[in-house]
Amino acid sequence: MKRAFAVIAAASAMIATPVLAEDFSGPRVGVELGIQGDDFLSSHDTSYGVNVGYDFDLGYSVFGVTGSYTGLFDDNGADYRELGIGGRAGVKLAPPTLLYASAGYSNIDFKGLPGSIDGVKLGLGVEQSFGNLFANAETRYGNYEAGIETYQTVIGIGYRF
Repeated sequence: MKRAFAVIAAASAMIATPVLAEDFSGPRVGVELGIQGDDFLSSHDTSYGVNVGYDFDLGYSVFGVTGSYTGLFDDNGADYRELGIGGRAGVKLAPPTLLYASAGYSNIDFKGLPGSIDGVKLGLGVEQSFGNLFANAETRYGNYEAGIETYQTVIGIGYRF
């Protein structure tokens, strides 16, 4: 009897696993809202953004590329815009939950300053999948030319195709 129960339990687990597994692969689009400033968790400005990306699900890990645009709701006449391109790598904590780190190139342009500044942006986030929909939260650190640093914390929603 114990042996039959073990066989039934193992077969049930193999059948149920594909149904529970979340697939983080394919193209995705998202929008985000956040706070941004020159100190960690500061709220000098409220940011908004859009992003597009493509992820590769390798079982327990996920790798992807992302392009993004970020602006500020109240930029005090600075006419701020940020463009970024980068990658992310993550591990699945549970079937619908992904913990990831991101890194990439970022370019900020201010109306009040000549030209734009280049830098590197690093992030740490978590993404929760709801089928094709997802929600995420991420905190980011940016290090730019001329010693400029930014910190940003965002929440977002998106759709995976």
